[in-house]
Amino acid sequence: MANEFKANVGGKVSKKEAMEWIEKYDKEMRKDKSKDTKSVFFGREILLRILSEEGSAGITFFFALKYNESVKKETVQLVLVPTREDGTYIWPEDNSRGGVGGAAAFDWGWPCPPYC
Repeated sequence: MANEFKANVGGKVSKKEAMEWIEKYDKEMRKDKSKDTKSVFFGREILLRILSEEGSAGITFFFALKYNESVKKETVQLVLVPTREDGTYIWPEDNSRGGVGGAAAFDWGWPCPPYC
């Protein structure tokens, strides 16, 4: 698996196929449509910052459960981590928000709901 995490991994899918997958997730996983996460938005600047991290070949998106104050329950969130070509993650050097020297795991995207 070494050196398989290239910058060109991934590809386009049709809108029809994407919508089928989204709708299936919505039907099977989002039991409470007014509170359960449908999507998470991250801004361009954050994505470019992750991609510009020294040694980053791309981004690994981790699913996570985190308490969402606006809907008063644990909801699915995304944690974004810069990833090297060998598949290792570029984690912060400490546990503080933002890390040391710029390396960081990223959260705080806007979940839908409530940001829809």
